[in-house]
Amino acid sequence: MGAANGFRLPGRRHFDGNEQATGGRFMEEANELARQFADGVLTVTGVYMTSLQPGNYNGHTKERPTSSAGFVFALRGKAEFVFNGTAYDVRPGIVVHGGKGMTLELAVGHEGFDYVLIHYKLTAPGGIPAPCTFRHFGWRAAADEALTDKLIALHVAALRPGPIQYLRTKELFYALLFDLLTGSGQGRDQGGTGIAEQATAYIHGHFQEPLTLEQLAGLYGLGVKRFSYLFHKYTGLFPIDYLIQYRMKWAKHLLVTGVSSIGDIAAGVGYADAHYFSRLFKKHVGVTPTEFRIRRGQ
Repeated sequence: MGAANGFRLPGRRHFDGNEQATGGRFMEEANELARQFADGVLTVTGVYMTSLQPGNYNGHTKERPTSSAGFVFALRGKAEFVFNGTAYDVRPGIVVHGGKGMTLELAVGHEGFDYVLIHYKLTAPGGIPAPCTFRHFGWRAAADEALTDKLIALHVAALRPGPIQYLRTKELFYALLFDLLTGSGQGRDQGGTGIAEQATAYIHGHFQEPLTLEQLAGLYGLGVKRFSYLFHKYTGLFPIDYLIQYRMKWAKHLLVTGVSSIGDIAAGVGYADAHYFSRLFKKHVGVTPTEFRIRRGQ
């Protein structure tokens, strides 16, 4: 993966997703991780949705190492996570896991970086921490709408108190883990499906920016008609409809979980004109953003 000026930290071994274990090795690693989670006692200790500005960050040092294990799922942009000297280029489609007691450095690309961090504890039989909680590794995953839906739902569930919501949090965590370990996004053809899959990942990473059909098609050297056909065949939606629905999904999440103004939310999902955003929101959701927020108790 190419890096912006000042993006990569020097002298690191990088994982960019291309060296993902395949075939028997992939299944062996997936089965071992699945066994540890199936046998252990899981506690989800936190789910955080975070945005970072471009730049370098000293996350954890030897004197102040990581406090718990966690998964990082990228939503937008790209960043380099360096655990104990090993670097992972994280972007939509690449998941990274960091273990407890590690050093961590971060370098965020020029686009910024939005991600979901899931902290957890896993106790093996006998009451000792599971081995995976002390490991770092990278994993490929399908950067699709279903994954984003689960991440948003997980974040919302973790914010709400009570045992029912905590049960929902664990259920969603296991669903994410199952998708990850069963090779979601692995072994797919690299023809039209591959192009459409890359395009959805690009939309997920750039939905806050002005995007046109011509721009998206040009990224893959295709004409508008051919690109639209391949995208529709894979997703069931035409590219701009998919972009709008993805933006509306994020807008609903921001309306429910935050206190930002309608104008700020509009800008946050790619619309400079708040009035246009409100009309579009009502067309697709059925109510205005303000009405949606009121109905959800904000």
